[in-house]
Amino acid sequence: MSKNILKLKMLKPEPISAKQPSLAFKPVEPEEDVASTAVKLIAKLQLQSSISLDSLAARLGTSLITVSRWQRGDITPSESDRLRLEAEVKQIIHGIEDGKHQGQQHDFAGRGARVKTSSSVASKRKKDVEFSAVPLRPIVDRLVEGSFWNSGASGPSFTDLLARNSDPAVTIEHPAAEGVSAGKNTYTYDAHTYHTKVPPQGIAEVIKRYLPHGGLVLDPFSGSGMTGVASRIVGSDVLLNELSPAASFISNCFTGNIDADYYEEGVRKLLERVNETRLSLYSTSCRECNKTTEIIFTVWSYRVKCTACSHDFILWDECRSYGKTVKDHKILKEFPCPKCNAIIKKSRLSRTFSVPVMLGYKCCSSTIREHALTQVDLEKIRFIDASPIPHDGFFPTALLPDGANLNQPKRHGLTSIDKFYTSRNLHAMSTLWYEINCVTDPTLAQFLAFTFTSLYQRVTKMSEYRFWGGSGNTANFNVPYIFREANVFATFERKAKSIHDHLSTTSVNYKGNAVVHTGSATDLSFIPNNSVDLIFTDPPFGANINYSEMNILWESWLGRYTDNTHEAIVSKVQKKDLPAYQDLMTDSLKECHRVLRPGHWMIVVFMISASDVWEAIRSAVLKSGFSIERVDIFDKQHGTFKHFVSDNTAGCDLMLHCRKTDGLQHPIQGLPKGKREDVFQVLTSFLESRAGGLPVAPFIHVNREQEIDYRLLYSEFLASSFISDMDVLDFSEFRQFVLSFANKNA
Repeated sequence: MSKNILKLKMLKPEPISAKQPSLAFKPVEPEEDVASTAVKLIAKLQLQSSISLDSLAARLGTSLITVSRWQRGDITPSESDRLRLEAEVKQIIHGIEDGKHQGQQHDFAGRGARVKTSSSVASKRKKDVEFSAVPLRPIVDRLVEGSFWNSGASGPSFTDLLARNSDPAVTIEHPAAEGVSAGKNTYTYDAHTYHTKVPPQGIAEVIKRYLPHGGLVLDPFSGSGMTGVASRIVGSDVLLNELSPAASFISNCFTGNIDADYYEEGVRKLLERVNETRLSLYSTSCRECNKTTEIIFTVWSYRVKCTACSHDFILWDECRSYGKTVKDHKILKEFPCPKCNAIIKKSRLSRTFSVPVMLGYKCCSSTIREHALTQVDLEKIRFIDASPIPHDGFFPTALLPDGANLNQPKRHGLTSIDKFYTSRNLHAMSTLWYEINCVTDPTLAQFLAFTFTSLYQRVTKMSEYRFWGGSGNTANFNVPYIFREANVFATFERKAKSIHDHLSTTSVNYKGNAVVHTGSATDLSFIPNNSVDLIFTDPPFGANINYSEMNILWESWLGRYTDNTHEAIVSKVQKKDLPAYQDLMTDSLKECHRVLRPGHWMIVVFMISASDVWEAIRSAVLKSGFSIERVDIFDKQHGTFKHFVSDNTAGCDLMLHCRKTDGLQHPIQGLPKGKREDVFQVLTSFLESRAGGLPVAPFIHVNREQEIDYRLLYSEFLASSFISDMDVLDFSEFRQFVLSFANKNA
């Protein structure tokens, strides 16, 4: 170690607010490898064709950000990504079809890519869509037998699944020596929201590596069921275990089958039955041609009180700032009070009640027109507010319990689930839910309910208004000062198209079988010892997301709630600290170890910015009897909104390759604990030797200057050092050190 390196590792990290270093920091020329091959392929495409990077990303089923990084050589595409890229180059430039990789891409069609639909799954003959005169049994009751979903009804039972996989599957002797990069912009990923999802095409790559001839896969924390989607695509059978009834329902739908045309007809007939209600709730007069047209959304703003003079005013009227483009429009965080002129902060203003301030529609123009509400519009809202909600018993009125994610909405009057909606949207939701429960075919009813639950926060008062359109489903409940009341029926119709695309391009190609079970991962006693061939899971991350609280919105409609007794989480409300979380994870992973076959693999995908949670998950893996034999990056490609606005949110997930090695010494066991200063010494060497220098974060859709991609670096460093028994750095501490290092060497 040189004196310079020794000196550098003792540097005190500079504050995050320090001036950003030059991004031309001493780049190391990459060798002729997959990364440089990708750079050359993209350069060749740009030279010999007119295709844009955006279009190329769509054809590859990846993101524009990822293709941009490949173009610069910041990151290396996986082997399958490189092969797909080569196939697209041949097709675009030379017109040569590469059937192997075109077929692979068709399984997970990228949003905006060429889609050839097929409808050959659920029925050889056309079914009629039938509705009963009155609602039937609740949908969940029609789908669940004990703790299993659709057991034996639309596929093999769990007993059948075990019998089909009674012999051990072939697996690999050593961990697969390659990370995974997979985008979120596929029809399947778009079909239904969930708090965290791993792109299924990436999971499929992992399963194919570890089970080249198929086998039985288990995901003990299955969430939305992406492991199930991936397993069915590659031809493996899969058991999905999930604590939440809502997540189990979503998993069951994602891994289920229905003829796409039959589903489409069901959506059409459902919307036909509710059309009268739709017109009565969401109609206005076009300001340009005076014809009656449909409202797409209405913007609501809270009235607030000035912190200086207590003047009550409509926030919307005072806090807007318009720039040259929509990207430049802002809701100001600080602005002068309209009465006393004092500079006030939006976040500190107390609220009174919300009022509608603007609506949007598309009529005689090709674009959405936004206007203030007329007196007729306001009278209609007042009439709806005064009217009883139709179909009593077909909308939830459950009270909100205390919770980390529930107290903010309760403070603003959302004390029960029905209050999450405006009166108009609750009318619409109740009408839809009533009619869905009248559908006689339980499979069709299930998928129409799947469309209904896909609306989630988009149609509630928690949907924050954005000048550039759309709305987000965040992993917390927060009532914004200005929210967007989306047209429930129009949103349902749009989401149905995404689900139809998934049915046409992904589920139509299912080969393996799936069974969904609701229960705690701490007790998998229904699974025999040594009966599972591969475990792939994305477990809960400490206190990062409180799933039982976030699922209460879905579960209130479905009528079944999570028993959070054994929920693996750090939560003051549940009185669970970090040791309790570690114990629950250890118990869960011990069950995984018991049911996994000897010599087979468990892949754990995980990312958190807190070092103590990293230590807890590492300890849980080792205490449960596994060895950690390799760590790679699982790059989901898109950053979340939190990644763009928070400096302390980590990025790419890590993929821990863990093996059931009974009686063998674990690689980490017996190693001396590394000293704190050793971490910085190793980090310094890592930064100095990284090929290509420090990567740049591409903020394509966010108006921010380029900066070092700390998140990618953090993932790469953890992947290179996690397998040793060395202290793990918090992301914020890591970021400060890298900034100091870059400034020193700029």
